[in-house]
Amino acid sequence: MSGNSNNMLVILLVVGLVVGAGAGYFLAPAKEVEVPGETITEYITVAPLDGETIQIGNIYSDNANLETMEPLIQDIMTPRINDYLSMLGYDVDIEFLNDNALETPAIHLEKVQGFHAIGVDLVIGGRWSSQAMSALSYVNENDMLLFSPSSTAPTLAIPDDNVYRMCPTDVVQSDAIAEMLYAWGIEAVAVIQRVDPWADGIYNLLVGELDDRGMVTEPGWRVAYNPESKEFASDLQTLEGIADEMVAEYGADASAILVIGFSEVAIMLTQVEAYDTIYNQVRWFGTDGTAITQRIRDDSPTQAAHLQVPSTLAAPGISPKFRELNATYFPLVGQVLGYYSACTYDIAWVLLQGVLETQGVVAADIIPYIDPISANHYGTSGWCKLNADGDRFPPDYEIWGYGIVGGRTEHVNYGKYFTFDGVVEWYTDRLGFIPPGLD
Repeated sequence: MSGNSNNMLVILLVVGLVVGAGAGYFLAPAKEVEVPGETITEYITVAPLDGETIQIGNIYSDNANLETMEPLIQDIMTPRINDYLSMLGYDVDIEFLNDNALETPAIHLEKVQGFHAIGVDLVIGGRWSSQAMSALSYVNENDMLLFSPSSTAPTLAIPDDNVYRMCPTDVVQSDAIAEMLYAWGIEAVAVIQRVDPWADGIYNLLVGELDDRGMVTEPGWRVAYNPESKEFASDLQTLEGIADEMVAEYGADASAILVIGFSEVAIMLTQVEAYDTIYNQVRWFGTDGTAITQRIRDDSPTQAAHLQVPSTLAAPGISPKFRELNATYFPLVGQVLGYYSACTYDIAWVLLQGVLETQGVVAADIIPYIDPISANHYGTSGWCKLNADGDRFPPDYEIWGYGIVGGRTEHVNYGKYFTFDGVVEWYTDRLGFIPPGLD
C-alpha cells in the first residue's frame, strides 16, 4: 500500500475521565472525515454528560433551615462544584433544585414525588426523620436515592434501602445526652418533646441510659406537645407542676428538663418566663434539634441565654477543610458551620463522585458506588464512612448552648462528649461556673 494514496489513517482520541477506582471511557460512533487523497476515521471518546446540567433535588426541612442552608448551597457548593467540573474539562454544570417541606412530612413526600416526575432521582432531603420516613417507601419503589444530612432516628437504620444518612443515629446521641446530664450532677429528669418518631425514638432510648446511670425519670414526667402549635401555656403549666415535684424531692440543682424539639422551641422559650420553677430554678438541656439553631438565637435571645440549654450535636472532624468552609460560611449566615450543614456539603461531593463514576444521574446505577465513595472520602464533617445500614459511623458529640458574647446572644460550645471513652468534658471557663457534678 502506498504511503501517499488511498491511505486510511486511524486516529484514536481518548478523552476520558478516571475518577477514583472507576473509569469513564465511553466511545462515540466512528466518524469518517473526507480529506483529499485519504480518509480519516476518528474514534473519539466523549463523556455522555458533556453539554448536560446535572440536577440534584434538595428539600429544606423548614423556613429556618432554608435561611441557613441556602447560602451554603447557592453561594458556596454550586460555584465550587462547577469550577471543579470546568477544571476537569467537562462541559457540564450542576444545579440544585431547592424546595421546602415546611415542617410537614406529607409535603416532603410531595416534593420527592415532584422531583421523580421530572426525572430527578438524586435528592438531598429527609432532614427530619419524620420527613425521611414519609418518603422511604416511595424512594425504594421508584429507584430513587434520598441522602439525608440530619435524620437520626434508629427506626430508619435499614440495610439495603435507598435512604442514606451522612449522620449517625440517635443510639449514640442518647448515650451522649445521658452522660451530659450525669456529668452535670442531675438526678431527676423531666422531658418535654414534640410528637413525632424522632423525638419518641430519643426518649425511648434515653430512659434506659438514664436508669443505667442511676438517674430518675417517670412516665408522668413526660410532656408531649404539638410541634405545629404556637401556644405552649398548657404544656408549660404541666411541666411547672412536674418541676415542683422534682425540686421538692431532689433539689433544684439535681433536677433538669430535657427538651426534644426543633426550631419551634424558640416560641416555647419566649413563653417559659411566666413559670418560675422551670425558668429560674431547674436546668434546661437539649438535643441536636436545639443546638446551633438560628431561630432560637434570633427569636428568643434573652431566654436562650438565661437558660443556656446545653445540647448535644455530632462533632465534625476539625480539619483545615472544615475551618476553611466555616470561614467562608460564617460571614454569609452569621453563625458557625454546624455538623449537619457540613454533612450537606459532603453529600453533594459524594453524589457528584457517583455521577462521574457512572457518567449519568440514574440512582440505581449510582447506589452501588455510595459506600466505597463515602469510605474513601474525608470531608468537611470528617471521615464519611457509612455502616451496613447506610448510616454514618458515630463521631464525638459537642455540647452547644447559648450565652452572651460581646453583648449579644450567640451559640457557645460548652463541652464535649467523647464517644470512645464515654465521658463528658465541660468547658467551665465558658459556662462561667462549675457544674454541681464536678464539685
